[in-house]
Formats: sequence, C-alpha cells, structure tokens
Amino acid sequence: MQGPTGRYSDEVFLHLSRRPTTTTTRSSESPPKRPGRIHRVAVWLAIATVVSTFWAGVGAWIPYYPFTLSWQLESLMPIRQALLSNWLGGLQFSVALMAILAAHELGHYLLTIVYKVPSTPPLFIPFPLISPIGTMGAVIMMQSGTADRKQIFDIGLAGPLAGLVVACPILVYGILNSTPIEYAPSQSLMMGQPLLIQWLAGWLVPADASKFVQIGNAEVSPFLMAGWVGLLVTGLNMMPLGQLDGGHVTFGLLGRNSYWVAIVALLASIGYMLYSQILIFSLMLVLVLLMGLRHPPSSNDAIPLGLPRQIIGWLSLTLPVLCIPANPISVLG
Repeated sequence: MQGPTGRYSDEVFLHLSRRPTTTTTRSSESPPKRPGRIHRVAVWLAIATVVSTFWAGVGAWIPYYPFTLSWQLESLMPIRQALLSNWLGGLQFSVALMAILAAHELGHYLLTIVYKVPSTPPLFIPFPLISPIGTMGAVIMMQSGTADRKQIFDIGLAGPLAGLVVACPILVYGILNSTPIEYAPSQSLMMGQPLLIQWLAGWLVPADASKFVQIGNAEVSPFLMAGWVGLLVTGLNMMPLGQLDGGHVTFGLLGRNSYWVAIVALLASIGYMLYSQILIFSLMLVLVLLMGLRHPPSSNDAIPLGLPRQIIGWLSLTLPVLCIPANPISVLG
C-alpha cells in the first residue's frame, strides 16, 4: 500500500494497546465490544475510497489530468468530458479494486472474530488526486498480546490469500477483455507487469503475451488495472518485514528469529532501490521502520504451527516475487 501504491503500507496490523494482559477470571468472557464510532468511521472511509478510486479510473490513472487547464470556468469542460466518457471504466475499476481490498481485509477481520481477538473493522484509506490508483489500501488494527503464534500466522496469511481468490478471476477477465479506457491523455505512465500477470497472459492469450510486459495508462483496461493493484498490494504486504502480513507469517514460522529475516529483507529492498533508482517504495520502508522490524511477542510463542501451515507459510513468501513488478510505474519523458 497492497503499498502499494507505492505502499503504501496497506495491511499493517497496528497495536491498540501495549499494556500487559492481566491474569484474572475474565479469560472466559467475550472480548470487549467494538465501539460504534469506529464502525461509522470505517463506513465513511470506505465511501471516500470508492469515490477516490472511481476518480482515478475516470482520469485514466492520472487523476489530475482533467485539471490541466487553469481553474477557470472553461476548465470544467475536460472534467465533464472525462466523466461522460469514462464513468463506466471508473466504476469498473473502483468496484473491482474495492472487492479485492475488501476480501483481503475481511480475511483478516473474520479470523479475528473466530479467534476472539479484539480488532477494528477494515479501515480503507482514500488517496485522491495525487495517487494514480486513488487509495493507499486499507488497514486493520488488532490488540496486541491477545493472539498466540498460530493465530497470528492464520490472521496474517488469511488476508493475502483471500485477496488473491478475488484478484485472480478479475485478472483473467481483464486479460481476456483488455479494452482500454475511452478518454485518456497521451500515454505518460508505464505500468510494469508482475510475473503472475505475464504468466497468465502467456497461458490465456499466448499470441499477445508480449503486450503484457509493460502497459501504458492509455492502454490498460479497468479490470486489468484493478488486478494489477491487487497483486501489488498482496506482494507488498507479504514482504517479511515487521508487522506486515509477511512479518506475521515469518513470526509464525521462525518466532523471534523472524527479526533477522526482516533485517535481510530490508537491506535487500534498500539495495535494489538504490541499484535500480526506483524509489517508489521508500515511503513504505519508512513506515515499516517507524513501526519497528521486530515482531512483538504473542500470547504464546511456543505453540507449534504444524507441518501443513509451515509448507503453506514458506510457499506464501514467494508472493512478493510473483506479485510485485520489477519496475511498477515509470514516467515517460
């Protein structure tokens, strides 16, 4: 944020409280009720994100381009033209992307309910006008010290897997129906495609597979763009850093030794950005550093995962390689 975006630190589990849990007879009671106010905030944030992602689609993923003329009355004409021509594409992009993000967040949220871990509902983050995708993803905040190691693993991995279940059909449809947005400026952005999209294109449309290596903003279809964002969010969240989803997974697999994996991943990320001069993920790394690379302890760090979870967990750590393009967004001169 799905950084995103750049990330854009989309699915980070922030901690509501760092106070130690008490050993009282309340262990059999239900978790504290979630206040109604946070649910109202969640609804308004979701509505705002729908609007901002809709506008990103209307603007052909250059949201500011209808405003390229001066802020005079005549400058309303390109805005009107963009809305009349691209409203359907904007709606398709917004609905498809929100479906992917909602599935991701609900994967986390439903398991917090199952495991009776106090948490907030999904909080979407709108990012209008500046961001080409209209959002910085979403976040769920979970109270620390209330889930054991296995539960943290399950909650962390449920989001990316649920998001992929929705993103993959959207991607398939977007590849097979790659009709671009109707009213777009001259091509000015290029979106590099991740390996997963390139593989799907090679399987679904082998004759046109070469077109799905890099796609310009004037050529990409709304559904393909939504799937692209969904994969980017998934890949970024599965980086084994701190309290990202991948950090939860590595903590489940390695316990406190996951800190050293986070150190290696951070250094590798910084090295790649400096070598390639692609600094789009720098904001995400700053946010991760502010939250800390060391995963906080669970309520029971000694509980084993079992072999099936270990296999799934290690395989899931390949998602950043499959879902993050080598050069996500480049500006054409």
